[in-house]
Amino acid sequence: MLTTLAMLAAAAFSEPDPLAPGRSGQVQCYGPDVEQKTCESIGSYRFEPDGRIINKAENVIGGSPRIVVIAEGEVYVRDDAECASESVTPEHILSVEVDGEPLTGAGLDAVREQIATGMNEVVGDGEYCSTYHPKPDGSLVALVTVAGQPRPDFTSTVLWVRREDGWRLQP
Repeated sequence: MLTTLAMLAAAAFSEPDPLAPGRSGQVQCYGPDVEQKTCESIGSYRFEPDGRIINKAENVIGGSPRIVVIAEGEVYVRDDAECASESVTPEHILSVEVDGEPLTGAGLDAVREQIATGMNEVVGDGEYCSTYHPKPDGSLVALVTVAGQPRPDFTSTVLWVRREDGWRLQP
């Protein structure tokens, strides 16, 4: 009986897992258009046996031409937040497509370097954390801090979705 009570107490006081839906195969849809089932960006997670969590981000960063950047990096859960603390390197940028055509070779290398440099300039140094807060419509508002300082300019709307339900990056 004491063991059961201890387990219940531990569960009640444990920190919530902001990535729990990702553990069941859902992805984060940033800037969701529910009617069209499109996302401005999609974040998915891979949970490694050694405990590492790898976030894969698919981002539409330009409309004409349509530029899609796919990047990957390690994240971790601290308190009730999803965090990352490493600087973005060109190696984190897995691919870049322009109007559906993947960049390759020296062109890809140059763009990867530009994107990594630009991201580090925007985000700056320090730990980058997101907390997710429920909204009445079922979506979440993502609030971001960088080096412990609020960054309201990075606030976004997020919805956990399943890709197999037809969700995709915006055209």
